[in-house]
Amino acid sequence: PEYEVEAILGHRLASKKNGNRRMYLVRWAGYGPADDSWISEYDLRNAPELRREYL
Repeated sequence: PEYEVEAILGHRLASKKNGNRRMYLVRWAGYGPADDSWISEYDLRNAPELRREYL
């Protein structure tokens, strides 16, 4: 199942072998703060409007 992102709460840069990768802390629709999680920018590709609002 695909989960819906309700809000972007923060971001950080995660080091990778081939450079840094931006990660976003997200709140999932229908879930509380205990279920917030870090996802990659790529995984957020289906929510471009949320990313624009956050940035």
